[in-house]
Amino acid sequence: MAPAATTNTNTETYDRAKDIKEFDDAKIGVKGLVDSGITTIPRFFLHPPQTLSGLTTPPDPALIPTIDLLGLYNSHLRSTIVEKVAHASRRLGFFQIINHGIEPDSLERMIGAIKVFNEQPAEIKARVYHREMSSGFAFFTNVDLFHSKAANWK
Repeated sequence: MAPAATTNTNTETYDRAKDIKEFDDAKIGVKGLVDSGITTIPRFFLHPPQTLSGLTTPPDPALIPTIDLLGLYNSHLRSTIVEKVAHASRRLGFFQIINHGIEPDSLERMIGAIKVFNEQPAEIKARVYHREMSSGFAFFTNVDLFHSKAANWK
């Protein structure tokens, strides 16, 4: 659960926990906020200044690492592939995988289904909006919404 503490800024009291709960209870996610026509980013998405001071410049996003899984089942290549995944995860947080064995047609159908789902009206998506991770399919935003210092705008 989010900390019950409030934040004072410019003599204004901000109840972050209340805003997060209202957002989560609306079951619309970030896309729902955008679709609603908001003109400002909700405050709980903003990082507190003290967390921003320690950030470093991220690596060039044009340099997304590509990791080839061909040879994953070869004991001599496996450790190298695992190290590449670990390095890319630490350095950038994501990477592209090739030779994973998933047919391009399957990937295209999956991406298409995700797009179709996300274009559904909010009422449809709300039916599957929940935070129980063990129930199979779920639609929600920010796994750590109630625990992080700032929500992710995704």
